[in-house]
Amino acid sequence: MSAKPSSVEIADTVSDLMYGIAGWLLIGLGAAALVSGTGGVIQHAGTGETLVPLLLLGLAFLFITSGIVVNPRFRRRLDRRRSLSRFGRAKTVDRRVLSPSENRDEPCVSCGSSLSKGIVRRYRQEYVVAGIPVWTISEHRNFYCPSCATEELSGLASTDTGNSDVSEQTTVETE
Repeated sequence: MSAKPSSVEIADTVSDLMYGIAGWLLIGLGAAALVSGTGGVIQHAGTGETLVPLLLLGLAFLFITSGIVVNPRFRRRLDRRRSLSRFGRAKTVDRRVLSPSENRDEPCVSCGSSLSKGIVRRYRQEYVVAGIPVWTISEHRNFYCPSCATEELSGLASTDTGNSDVSEQTTVETE
């Protein structure tokens, strides 16, 4: 990374922070509406005065859902979701292109040469509930120079381990 962050990086960081705050506030407001609405339904059960508590429950659902969608941390986790029947530990591997503009100087894991461009593979082990990652147990990165990445990708395409426990995703980032 560069020594001095650019104004775009600062703006992205502030934007993520503000969206995170907005998401958590919506979730908190939704939780308060959920508690109030549930208490109102219980208190007014069997009477004709349950309209307001039911509206509160509807607003609670709307606020909590909006808070989850707005918060960047939840969105990233939802982007990595799996099938609804998936529970427990899950492994993922995603890769992206490392560009010279990132100003990184990493060693290639295959040949050991220093690289500023190539491919980054991220290995992640997560705990998932109903297919949604709720906790990242471990995360590691491997860096490959362009020549080793070409060999790795051509070898990856020809060898299938049959292990359906590992999901591989390709992330393409453009500037």
